[in-house]
This record gives sequence, C-alpha cells and structure tokens, in this order.
Amino acid sequence: MKSSVEAQQAKEIVFDYTSFLSVLCHYRPTLWDAFKVMLPALEFSWGRTYGSYSSKTERLQSQALKVLSTNTSDVNNLIRLLRLARMEQISELNVCLPYALDETQLALIQEKASCEIQEVGSHGEQLHIRLNPL
Repeated sequence: MKSSVEAQQAKEIVFDYTSFLSVLCHYRPTLWDAFKVMLPALEFSWGRTYGSYSSKTERLQSQALKVLSTNTSDVNNLIRLLRLARMEQISELNVCLPYALDETQLALIQEKASCEIQEVGSHGEQLHIRLNPL
C-alpha cells in the first residue's frame, strides 16, 4: 500500500522545459503530425485508444512536441502545456525553466490556465503548478 507521500508524488509530473526546448529545436514534424494538428479531435480520440499504454508523462511530452513552438513566447507555451496537462488529467506539475518568470508573467499564466503557481527554490526557476478544477 502506498503512503500518502508516494501517492502525492505519483500524481505529480516533472516537465523540464529547458531540455524540452532543446529537443523541440531538433524536432522534425512529419506530414502525419501536420495532419493531426489540423484535426486535433481525431488525434485526441485516436490517441486515447492507441496510446493508452504510455504514461501520462510520455503522452504530455508527445503532445507538447506537437503543440508548443520555439516561435511562441514561453508564457504562451506554458499556458498551452498546462492545457495539455489538464487534458491528460494531470492535477499537479513541476516545471523547470531556463530562467525565472516575473510576477506579471506568472499572473497571466495563472489567469489563462486556471492554476496556482508556487516558485520552488530561491531563484524561481522551478515552479510547482496546481491546476484548478474546472
């Protein structure tokens, strides 16, 4: 039987945004990826049955590769990431950033993604995000 600490950790996902940006720079989308972006409902329903064996972390990473962009601001990317996390029924997420966000950026993310953000550590480069129920 899991302890409450283990149960708490099991529902948290760690997303290293810094490493993800590096992967995203080298990601080459296929024609099938472009098609799935144009028909997200098809991708979502098909992906649910087909990808049911992968973990929430793997599904979040996979979806983020398709949706996030290096041509978009980090704030918008994080809002999109949190919406993807909500679709994957992830309630808490730890995000590692390359730099700290300012208060205005954090407030915008909280408003647009309906979440609570706590800075972890003294430099603010790690965020603990709790998604509010809709």
